[in-house]
Amino acid sequence: MKAKLLMACTAVAAVLLSPAALAADGVSLLTGKVVSTAGEALAGIPIKARRDNGPMTVAVYTDARGEYAFPAWSELKPGSYSIAVDLPDFERVAKPVALADGKAATVDFTLKAKPIAYEDATASEIVAALPGTDHQKVLLSQCGNCHTLQWALRISRSKDEWAQVIKRMAGRAAEDHTPGTYAFSQQQFIEPLAEYLTSIRGPGSSDAIPFKQRPRPTDAASTNLVVTEYALPRGGERELFMMRGDRRFVWPHDVIVNEKYAYYTDHFSYVLGRVDVKSGETTEMSFTLPQGAGRGNRAEMDGRPGDPGGGAHELQFDTKGNVIVGMDNGTVKYDPETGKFATWPMGRPMFGLDPNGNVWFMKRNNSEIVKIDTSSENSKPVSFLVPKNRGIYDTDTDSKGRTHVYIWREGKVGIFDPRTVEYTEYKTPTPMAGPRRGQIDAQDRLWAAEFYAGQVLMFDPDKKLLKEYPLTNGGKPYTAPYAEPYSLSVDDKNQIVWTNDFSSSRLYRIDMNTGQSTEYLTPTNYEVRDLKVDTAATRPTVWVPAYRPPSKLVKIEVR
Repeated sequence: MKAKLLMACTAVAAVLLSPAALAADGVSLLTGKVVSTAGEALAGIPIKARRDNGPMTVAVYTDARGEYAFPAWSELKPGSYSIAVDLPDFERVAKPVALADGKAATVDFTLKAKPIAYEDATASEIVAALPGTDHQKVLLSQCGNCHTLQWALRISRSKDEWAQVIKRMAGRAAEDHTPGTYAFSQQQFIEPLAEYLTSIRGPGSSDAIPFKQRPRPTDAASTNLVVTEYALPRGGERELFMMRGDRRFVWPHDVIVNEKYAYYTDHFSYVLGRVDVKSGETTEMSFTLPQGAGRGNRAEMDGRPGDPGGGAHELQFDTKGNVIVGMDNGTVKYDPETGKFATWPMGRPMFGLDPNGNVWFMKRNNSEIVKIDTSSENSKPVSFLVPKNRGIYDTDTDSKGRTHVYIWREGKVGIFDPRTVEYTEYKTPTPMAGPRRGQIDAQDRLWAAEFYAGQVLMFDPDKKLLKEYPLTNGGKPYTAPYAEPYSLSVDDKNQIVWTNDFSSSRLYRIDMNTGQSTEYLTPTNYEVRDLKVDTAATRPTVWVPAYRPPSKLVKIEVR
C-alpha cells in the first residue's frame, strides 16, 4: 500500500512540475516558459535573476520548448528577485518574484520582437555585414579591441586622415615591418587599411553602417549553462563611446579561483581584487608598485591612447596558495595567510611558474629569458640568452621546467629547457596565426588561442606535433565570423579547452580529443580577454572577467 501511495505521489509531482524542473540536478526554485507574441516557444533566451540589493545575478537559458529552470545547486537562493529578459532584439521585460524554500515559483514571459539597434551590434556583426575581402575584414576587426567599432566609424575621414588615426592607435608598432604577423599596426598594413576605411567612411559617405545580427545558438548543448555574474565596485555602466582605461571604472583583466575566492587584476590600478564566491562580497587590496614597474615607467609605454601597456595582467597560484601577479618590470606575491605583499622590480605582464615557484618571463628585448626565485625578495634573477624574436605575448612553464613562449608577432611558439639550455621554435601550421595566450595541460602540451586566424593551437613538445582546431566547426582561418580568440584555459578533468571570441560575446568549448566545438552566447554583452577553468568544480566551470563596463566577474557552469 505504501509503495502504491509513493508511486501515486511521484506521478502527481511529475504532472505538476515542468519537465525542466524535474532535472537530475534537483527541483528548481524558479521555472517558467518564454514564448513570442505569436505563441511560439523561444529557445536560447537567457533568463536573468538579480537578487534585490545584492551583487549577484544568476542566468539560465530556455530549451527547445521555451522552458527554463534554475537548478537547485545554483546560486539562486530564497529571497526577493527581479527576473528579466534583456536582449537587443526583444523589448525588455522584468518581473519581481519572492522565492521561498520548498516552493517552486513560476514566471512566464511573452516577448515582443524589435529590430536590433546599431548601437547594440557587436564588432563581429558589423564586420561581417560590411563589403570587403576577408583580408580587409581581419584587419578592421582589430579596430574594436580598445573601443567599439561604432566609435571608430562614427566620423568620415580622408585616406590621409585614416592613416593618421591608424598610426596613433598603433603607437610605436607603426614603425615596425614584421612579415609574419597579421597585426593591423604593422607598416605594411597601414595604407591598405586606410584605403579600406576610406571606402567605407570616406568623405561624403553615409553614417548608416550595415550590420546583421548573428543568430544565437539554440541547440541543447549551447543552452545547457548556468551563469553567475558578480558585480564589482567601480563596475560602471556601458558607454558606447569609451576608450578603454577610463580611471572611473575597474577593468578586470585576469582571474584565478580557489574554493573560497576568485582573485582578479585591475588593468588600470594597482589593486588585487578578491570576490567571495558564495556571498559575492568584493575586497580590493592595494599593493606598492615595484620601483620602475607598470605604467609608472613612462619610457616603456608604447604611445597608444589609453596606455594599454604596462598594467597588471596575469595571476597564478603557486604551490603554497600564494597569488603571483605579473606586470611590466614588476612581479608581486600576495600571501593570503598573512595578508602581506612581496615585490620584485622585474617581470612581465604574462609569465610562467615552474613547480618550484620560480617565475619565468621573456624580457622586453625579446632575447633573454629570466628566472626569479619568489621565495625571497632578495633573490637575484638568472638570465638565459635566446635568439631574438619580433615580439611575444604570453609565457608558460610546464611540469618539466621548460618555458614555452607565444611568439605572436611571428606566428611561432618557442620552448626553452633550462636543464640543457636548448631553445627551439616552431611555426604555426597556419601562417601569421598569432598565438596570443593559453595554458599548458597535464601532458605538458601547450594550448594557445590563435588571435588572428580564429583558431586554437595544440603544441606537443615531446612529439614535436602542432595541430589546430577552428572555433566554429568546419570553420576556415581568416574567414567569417572573423573570430578573435584572446586567451584559453585547459580543463584536464573533462578533456576540454575553453576559449573566447573577443568580438562577439561568445565562448567556445573544444573537445581536446575530437576537436568538436560547442558555441555559447553570454547572457550579456561581455568583452572577454582572460578566462580560467575552475579545476576544483564538480562540473565543467570557467570564470570570465567582463572587462569593459559594466565590469564584473562571471562564473559559467555546464549543467
